[in-house]
Amino acid sequence: MDIRALHSHLETAFEYPVTTERVLERAGDIEVAAPSVDDAETVETILAPLGSETYESATDLYNTILGSVSDDYIGRKFYDDRGADPADSWSILPDQARSF
Repeated sequence: MDIRALHSHLETAFEYPVTTERVLERAGDIEVAAPSVDDAETVETILAPLGSETYESATDLYNTILGSVSDDYIGRKFYDDRGADPADSWSILPDQARSF
């Protein structure tokens, strides 16, 4: 299942609050597809290391899953499209540093 479709599935699959155990019973085998077509993790693989929790809503459960997926779900790690930190250049040329 595409990770973007998971939230709507979680909304209809459970009555909330729901425990980790109940989620794993009913949805643990659902594979959550990673951006790379070859990679996927099951809901059980994602949630089991977190221990027993109670989720108050589908959003709570989804956010926990989203925050616990492996690095395979992250795009370019440490990528920053904003360029270098301006403070770095100030230490090189402190007399030319400007306030914006």
